[in-house]
Amino acid sequence: MADYIPQNDAKMNLWQIYLVEIVESKVTEWGILADDFSLVKAKQTVWEAAFDKASNKQNRTSADVLAKDEAYDEYVAVIRPFVAQWLANNSKVTDSERARMGLTVKTGTRTPTPTPTTSPVGTVDFSVRQQHTLHYYDEASAHSNAKPIGVHACEIFMKVDGDAPKDASELSYVGTCTAAPYTVKFDGAKNGKMAYYWLRWVNTRGENGPWSSTLNAMVVG
Repeated sequence: MADYIPQNDAKMNLWQIYLVEIVESKVTEWGILADDFSLVKAKQTVWEAAFDKASNKQNRTSADVLAKDEAYDEYVAVIRPFVAQWLANNSKVTDSERARMGLTVKTGTRTPTPTPTTSPVGTVDFSVRQQHTLHYYDEASAHSNAKPIGVHACEIFMKVDGDAPKDASELSYVGTCTAAPYTVKFDGAKNGKMAYYWLRWVNTRGENGPWSSTLNAMVVG
């Protein structure tokens, strides 16, 4: 079986989130032993905590990076046999489901996850004080909540105050949302200021689609 785990840490993190989400919804249907999946979840918790800490380049230490590397090795050591037993060779799992999880299908060729070609569109609900709730959907989906094929989540970036952003360099990362809506909370210093949002899809391989049009709303105090 060709290696299916992305080598880049950030891309691997996105991939494993999507994989575990799918498996968790299918544990009973696919006949997976609860203890085996619980071990994957336990290692996922350790990995994600270590990855988040080591991703803070301004405050991380060499010990944080080492802990991340060790957590990666331990997590992968659990994922590989789990995939081999319960996903790759399980007759209850279809090839299309394996492709959704970014796994190698039985033909020996890997079905590539498509790079997103569409962008999210949506609205900002500012009816709650010092809070924005972003509702979004794919521009090609006619208001359906379904994400495009291969898309893991929506990345959200923001600029507060001033003119509307003209370039992505003006934006700050807000978060990655796997299911709309997404809520952004503000402190009192932002009251009366305009917040601008750019959104884009990211697939299970960490590849981004095009930016959305600008969404904007006032921060109501």
